[in-house]
Amino acid sequence: MRLCVGTSKGIVVLDAERKGKPLMVLADPPSVWCMAQDCRDPGVIYAGSVDHAHMGSARGRGTLGRSTDGGRTWADLTPGVARNEDVWAIAAPPDGPGEVFIGTSQARLFHSLDHGRTFRECAEFLKLPGRDRWSFPPAPHIPHVRSIVFDPHDPMTIYVGVEEGGVARSRDRGESFELLNRGIYEDVHCVAVDPQNRKRLYATTGAGFYVSENRGGSWRQVKRGLCRSYTVPLFVAAGEPGAVFTAAAAGPPPFWSIGPAGADAVMFRSVDAGESFEAIGDEALPERAMVMRFRADPESEGDFFAVTTGGSVIRTREMAENATLIAERLPPAYDLVALP
Repeated sequence: MRLCVGTSKGIVVLDAERKGKPLMVLADPPSVWCMAQDCRDPGVIYAGSVDHAHMGSARGRGTLGRSTDGGRTWADLTPGVARNEDVWAIAAPPDGPGEVFIGTSQARLFHSLDHGRTFRECAEFLKLPGRDRWSFPPAPHIPHVRSIVFDPHDPMTIYVGVEEGGVARSRDRGESFELLNRGIYEDVHCVAVDPQNRKRLYATTGAGFYVSENRGGSWRQVKRGLCRSYTVPLFVAAGEPGAVFTAAAAGPPPFWSIGPAGADAVMFRSVDAGESFEAIGDEALPERAMVMRFRADPESEGDFFAVTTGGSVIRTREMAENATLIAERLPPAYDLVALP
């Protein structure tokens, strides 16, 4: 199995079975923040780029790339109507070959039905109440779509996380939206639906971990076992009921490069559907680094891969009891996909 890793300096292709030199390194796309694969053909990969000084990312002329050969070559698909916007989130529905959504800066959402050749904007997303107050702490204070996920029980339902704007839901594949911000800190990084219970949602934010038991109608913060507050990645194991994983830093990204302990990050595991957590795998985290993304291991249900700002790629097994370092000293890594 190969891994296609998105870094601040481009694409790196690795052999997941052994640690060693990359199989391939590509400088174009020049900076990758988020990735997704087509539901029918995993060799079709989408990659989004951002310009984020705190993360060491500087995008090129385009912000959306697509590979049709497993990451070997790439084409620029940046929509003309979003040419000057970063792509912060990408998601391909599990039941729609050729279909893909992208979320951009200015908190805009776009939808394609033809492998990204053309996009239309989800206009109703622009009409959500309170949108004019959405912001982002660092200048120029532009909010962005950070997470797009489909309900595995009903892929017509989409949840969208905005940094900072909260959580929105569409029940009709992006035709209409409603806000779900009751009780949640609105600096949202990742959203997930429990594969065992569609009413149960999880969200990571800049102020901790949140759970909803009524499909986002209301949220409550979970603190038990979490000794860090800036939560980012999120993985809910499909084959392990109650298993939820996250990672959290001691503070936001501007402090990761200047603080005495860097991100001071910890990975956490819950075995009770997010009601409590325990720290895991501290030794697998390189000094100062933050875990940015978890991705399911297609060869082992319940296991996952992780990438870090320190340029490491980690493979976990047995509910993250064991971790293997696949790569290190890469450029800061933000996402990855697995290729058969």
